[in-house]
Formats: sequence, structure tokens, C-alpha cells
Amino acid sequence: MSPALTRSEKQAKTRSALLKSAAKLICSKGIADASVDDVATDAGYTKGAFYANFKSKEEMFLVMLDEKYAAELEGLESALSHTGDPADEVRDAAVEFVRFAWSDPQWPKLYFEFAAYAARNDDFRQELLTRDRRVREQMAELYRRWAAAHVAVEPPMPVEDLAMMTFCMANGFIMGQLIEPELGEELYGTMMTTFFRGVAATAIGLDLEALAEGNSAGISRAR
Repeated sequence: MSPALTRSEKQAKTRSALLKSAAKLICSKGIADASVDDVATDAGYTKGAFYANFKSKEEMFLVMLDEKYAAELEGLESALSHTGDPADEVRDAAVEFVRFAWSDPQWPKLYFEFAAYAARNDDFRQELLTRDRRVREQMAELYRRWAAAHVAVEPPMPVEDLAMMTFCMANGFIMGQLIEPELGEELYGTMMTTFFRGVAATAIGLDLEALAEGNSAGISRAR
């Protein structure tokens, strides 16, 4: 016979069931139509049990986001370990990010449901913005330490800008996969490696525009 659950264990079990049901219903019905009653009923609990764990449906959404962002940052920090080849680390970090995002097939759909809801609800937008800014600050710090370990020169732009760029690229790629599931994570790895190689080239003063013009001129002469 299994030992009786403690109060905290029961609460954790209830909370987990509610989050799982919410994710399923939001993906199938959308945020607006996935009511608190629906979530509680699907999880096998009462509406009172929901409000014992979350102040509102919006708070529940933000709990999901906080947990996922924390795990994503942990994965990024592990991938950028400062011990391997920089290009390989960038590629591996990018590939692992996409794999992690899809390890829960509901998560990409949920995230963009949150974003669409934020566009219509300014209070929620501010909460989402606060979390996005915080995760980008943590990304920037990871990039700063990684660059210091691998590169002898300063990045050519603030690391905060690099964090914003890569944050937006990640969102764009995941959205692309929602529309075109055939897009593989290796393409994102190539995309990020190419981006950071360009950043590195700019940092050492390589004139990419002049290089491109020189290559074009060489091709013209060869013809």
C-alpha cells in the first residue's frame, strides 16, 4: 500500500493536473474559450481547487511560461560550456533549443497563444514583457561569459542586442515549424552558426561588404 500523500504533495499533484489540462484545452480551444470551469473539470477537480492554486487563468499561463523559460535557460547554459569549439557549441545549443521546444508538442502552440492573447490584453502583455526582458537579460549574461571565454575581442554590439536578436530568431523559427513542420532543427543550427560567425567577423574588423563586393567582382571577371 502506497503511503498517504502529504498536503504539499497533494497540492503539487493538483497543480500539475490543472496545468496539464489547461495546456491541452488551450491548444484545442484557444485561451479565450478554455474557461476555468473547463480546466478544473478536465483535471478532475472543482473550480475551488483551481483558485486554491492560481489567482486567475492569466496567472496560470505565466506559471507555465516561467517553468519553461527556466528550463530553456538551463539548457542554454549547459550547451555554452566554454569547453569546446565555439561554432560547435553554438550549433549544439541551437539544435538542443529546438528539440527542447518540441519535447512537449503543445508548448510551441501554447507560447503563440500567449503572444496573441498579450496583443489583445495589455495587462497580460506587460506581464509577458517583464518575463521576456528578464530571460533576455539572463541570455545576455550567458553570452557575455561565453564571449569572454572564447573571444579575445569585445562583441561589436551590446550583448543585450545579441540576446534580443537571437530571442526573435528563435521565436521566428519555431513559428516557421508550426506552419512548415518539415523544417529540421539542423537548419536552425546552421542559421545560428552563420549569424555568430558574422558577429565574430565584425568583431575582428572584417569588412563583410567589401568582401562581398570583392567576391562579386571576381565572379564577374571569371565569366
